[in-house]
Order: sequence, then C-alpha cells, then structure tokens
Amino acid sequence: MTGLKTSTDLWSRRSSVTMTDNNGGRMSRLVSVFLFGLSITSAAFCESWVDVGADTEAKYYVDLDSIVLDNENVNVTKKGIYTRMMTESFENDEPVVFKITQALVEIDCARELNRVTKIDMVNDVGDVVWTSGYMDRRLWLSIKSQGHSRTTFDLVCAQVQ
Repeated sequence: MTGLKTSTDLWSRRSSVTMTDNNGGRMSRLVSVFLFGLSITSAAFCESWVDVGADTEAKYYVDLDSIVLDNENVNVTKKGIYTRMMTESFENDEPVVFKITQALVEIDCARELNRVTKIDMVNDVGDVVWTSGYMDRRLWLSIKSQGHSRTTFDLVCAQVQ
C-alpha cells in the first residue's frame, strides 16, 4: 500500500525553513506558512490520468493520484471525455450540455462491486455545469467481466494490495 493517500496526508506535509532575521523570527514563520500553503496547493493539483477504456460515446480515465483507501473500500476519480457535446435533461431543470463527466467512484475490491457517489458534468471550457453532490445511498453494482468498469476495478484494486 505504498504511495496511497489518506485524508490526513495532505495536512501532514510541513515545510520548515530556519532563517535569521531582525524581526524576532517573523520572517521565518512567514516563509514556513508560505511553503506549507504551497505544498498543500501543489498536492491538490497532482493528477495522473490513466486510460481505462472506451465505448462508442467516450474515452474513460482514472486518476491514480486520487486513490484513497476508506476503511475496506477505495475511492477514485474517474473521467469520461465524450466524442461530442452531450445533453442531459433532469426533472424540472433545463437541459445540461456537457463534454466531460467526472465522478467519484467507490469500489469494494473484496466483493467486486462499485458505485458512483458523486458526478460532475463539465462543459467544453472546463466549467462544472451540473453536479449531483455527494450521493450516499447509491446502489452497489457488480463489476462486469469486460469494459472500462473492469479495467478500473483491476487497476485500482491492484494499487491497494
């Protein structure tokens, strides 16, 4: 399980610089705070997208840097980039036009199950045009024997063993 992140990893990174100044240590504290903020910001933007397959509508990717072990399950960010602009209509809402879906997928490696717990629809310039928010009561689905769901499962679960 080397290289896996937990929710506390981002906050455990600290940078310390020892400097001599004439301001009673204020400069070294300021530099430490700046470097800590910089390390948090750079950690938040680390992404490592890997192709996990395609279908007639989209190519799918998972972000290996987003894999987080959460008790016995694993969370990962998955992205679908569609070959054309898509339109989805929801009850009582105007149609949403998007090019990319980005989802938080929860995987149960032991039972070969997965579920999407959050999905964002993103337009062609990178703006989120619709979000589901966190969905904690989603049904678990079996992993199919082929396709991007299986590739995602195999890749992610291999990372946590």
